[in-house]
Amino acid sequence: MPYVLGIHLGHTRTTVAVCRRMGGTWGDAEVVPLAGGARWIDTVLHVAPDGAVLAGQAVRRYLNSEPERLASGFLAQVGDPVPLVLGEDRYLAEALAATFAGWVADLVTEAEGGPAERIVLTHPAAWGPHRRGALYAALDEAGLPGVLLLPSPVAAAELGIPGERLDPGAVLAVCRIGGEHVESAVLRRAPAGFELLARAENAVPRAGNRIDDLLVEYVLAEAGVAAPEHTDPDARTAMGRVRAACVEAKERLSLAPEAIVPVPFPGGRGEVRLTRPEFEHLARPVLTAAVAQLRRLAAPVPADRFAGAVLVGGSARIPLVAELAEEALNCRVLVDHDPGTAVARGAALAGLPRMAPETDRDSAVSTALATRDSGELARVEEDELGPPPPRPPVEVTPLDPPKRFALSRKGGNRTEERDEDSR
Repeated sequence: MPYVLGIHLGHTRTTVAVCRRMGGTWGDAEVVPLAGGARWIDTVLHVAPDGAVLAGQAVRRYLNSEPERLASGFLAQVGDPVPLVLGEDRYLAEALAATFAGWVADLVTEAEGGPAERIVLTHPAAWGPHRRGALYAALDEAGLPGVLLLPSPVAAAELGIPGERLDPGAVLAVCRIGGEHVESAVLRRAPAGFELLARAENAVPRAGNRIDDLLVEYVLAEAGVAAPEHTDPDARTAMGRVRAACVEAKERLSLAPEAIVPVPFPGGRGEVRLTRPEFEHLARPVLTAAVAQLRRLAAPVPADRFAGAVLVGGSARIPLVAELAEEALNCRVLVDHDPGTAVARGAALAGLPRMAPETDRDSAVSTALATRDSGELARVEEDELGPPPPRPPVEVTPLDPPKRFALSRKGGNRTEERDEDSR
């Protein structure tokens, strides 16, 4: 069955969705389960000394034995000519990102019985031509040509307001609260999709993860145990279990009034009962800062053009987020029914043929930004890494491809080429 694939490549988690064609029409975007039925996978790679690649939750087996060969956070380094060091090898961040995307696309190809007609891959809204170009080149080398790169707020906006069609000119605010970033944007409905008017990010560094950190600290204190030394492999494993239990409790408290967190350390309480008010007290400063960023961004939008605000991202399911946003914005605030996968589903919708003609993979959206200027919206340039400073040559290790997506096997130094591209 023909389908369009949407991949939200997040800094900490990646989600995937497809739109399948049934007869002459396209169905709704549906999440593709990954990693044993999970609705997301960790955005982390393990690259073995021989170049073999493993991604997602499966790499956890190497946390203690080969931590130096694990790659995470590489999305933030795309476009930087300085490679990431994994063991004795060096890899460009865009090569790792393209490898991860190819690995995911391969899983979906197996599940769907064939490759996608089109693949849409999201990226941070702040990216400009240099970073997009670096990733495009890496995707082409990985055997994934023709991929549409889409800013994540645009993908989220594609879901729109359930049951309502936005007229051209209507403005929508989007706030995505992820594990590493809070990304806010204001978008205007255009005839062919959405265009970015303004965007901001990182009001709260490590937003979702910061909430998890606070929760772990609180649970350990309530259990009467101190955080163990991370140099002990057994202690690292136990702390990993506590953190996973806290993340699960956070998600449960979005629906239930309380949750139980097991604490597998000797000398303290074996479990901690956590209530929603206790959790919201911990999370409120982080969420308040995230909402304040969205409020500042949406303040210049005229009331008669403001259609509302949409909250997405894993932490958007916390009920307190919507409450704070309604108070701050004084408009209707919508939380997607599955906010953790909203961007991936929106990406799949954006990739439908009516939205993205194959003749121009950037034609589906306008990635121009705008700011308030004398009562009107004026275009400004996107953020860029800027020309890199002079650096000595660096040899980049060629990376073995995933099953069917071949990455470049060229060796040698690609730094000079990328320095030239960034000027």
